[in-house]
Amino acid sequence: MQSNANNDIINSDNANSKSLTSESLTSESPNSANSDTITSESPNSANSDIINSESLTSDNSESLTSNSAFFLSVENWKHTKAFINNKRRETQTQYYVRMDAAPDVVELVSLDSKPFGSVSESIMAELFQMAPRTSSQHDGIFEGHKLEIKCARRWAGKDDCRWQHLEPEHDYTVAMLALLEFHGWKVWCITKAQLMGELREKKVVTFQGKQGWWTLKSAVMPYLTPIHGLECLRKFVSALPK
Repeated sequence: MQSNANNDIINSDNANSKSLTSESLTSESPNSANSDTITSESPNSANSDIINSESLTSDNSESLTSNSAFFLSVENWKHTKAFINNKRRETQTQYYVRMDAAPDVVELVSLDSKPFGSVSESIMAELFQMAPRTSSQHDGIFEGHKLEIKCARRWAGKDDCRWQHLEPEHDYTVAMLALLEFHGWKVWCITKAQLMGELREKKVVTFQGKQGWWTLKSAVMPYLTPIHGLECLRKFVSALPK
C-alpha cells in the first residue's frame, strides 16, 4: 500500500512537472511573438539604411555641384597666372586713357580695326576736302591726284605704329599716312612711286602676305613729308609730275 502511495506521489510530481513545462512554454510564447515582431521590423531597418544612403548621396552631390560651380567661377580663375599676366598687358585703349587722351580720341581708339580704318579715312577725306573716289583702289581725290589713306593708332606703351594693307597695283599717286595721337592727328604724305619702289627695295616696306604690304612708322619716318593742313597738302601735290 505504501508503495502504491509513493507511485501516486511520483505520478503527481510528473504531472506537475509537465504542467510547469507547459506553462513555461506558454509563458514564453509572447517572447516568440516579439521575435516575430523584430523579424518583421527588419525591412524597416533596411529602409532606414537606404534613406541614410540616399541622404549621403544627396549631400555628396550638392558638395560636388558646389565645388564645380566654384571651380569655374571668377573667384577661382582670377588667381591663375594666365589671367594675372594678362592683366599686366596694357591695351591700346588703356594706354590712351592713361596718357590722358581726349574722350573722343579714346572713343575712336576703342573701335575694332575695320571700323576704325573706315571712320578715320572718312575723317581725313572730309578734313582735306577731297573729292569722292572713283574706284575702290583709292580713298579720295585732291586737286586731281588720287590719294590712298591709311590710318593707325599707337601701339600700347610705344611711340610707334604700323600702316598696312598697302597695295602696289592700286590706282593712286599719293599715300596719306595718319596717326591718331592723344589729342589729334598727325599726317604725312609720300608718293606711291617712292613708297612702293625705293622703300620696298630697302626693306622699309615689307610683304604682309595676302593682305598687301606694310611699314613701321619708326622705319618710314625719314622719308615722309609732314602735312599740317590744306596748304601743306597743296604744296606737296603741286610738286608732283602732272
